[in-house]
Amino acid sequence: MLLGTVTVVRTYASGAEAAMMVLGPAEGPQLTALGSTYTTKVDAAASRGAYWLVEEEFWGRTTPLHTHTVAEEAFYVLSGQVGVWLGDAETVAGPGTFLLVPRGTPHGLRRLSDESVRMLTLVSPAGIESFFAAVAHQGEDELLADPGRLVELAAEHGTQIVGDYPV
Repeated sequence: MLLGTVTVVRTYASGAEAAMMVLGPAEGPQLTALGSTYTTKVDAAASRGAYWLVEEEFWGRTTPLHTHTVAEEAFYVLSGQVGVWLGDAETVAGPGTFLLVPRGTPHGLRRLSDESVRMLTLVSPAGIESFFAAVAHQGEDELLADPGRLVELAAEHGTQIVGDYPV
């Protein structure tokens, strides 16, 4: 087993470079915002903007119902149990469940288990991570105290908050 971060860069005849990465458990930059801690496995730079892949620990109770205007989002549940509102119905997802949320689809999460829900979360194209970084930078408590500002900030980053989790 490899421990630590390993990066191998290959240069093709065209001059293009591609990097292979190996990250150990719990490795990668962490960001905590809005009920989840995100451990980045592949960022926008490494994927050339194609996607952002994180190990997400969802410890909050719910997320608001929201849509992404320019990105698809996918979840693979590793542990715990989560209710996922997709479109107009809730699906219960446990370990081994995969969910794909097409862009523009209203969705939200509700933690059903006592423990945190761990998921691999992929957003394509990359970019949503800038929203979470902005929340952390501006102060989550201040933004939650001013919901209008949070809605505005989300919209600036391609996310439309459309209401509370329906259940």
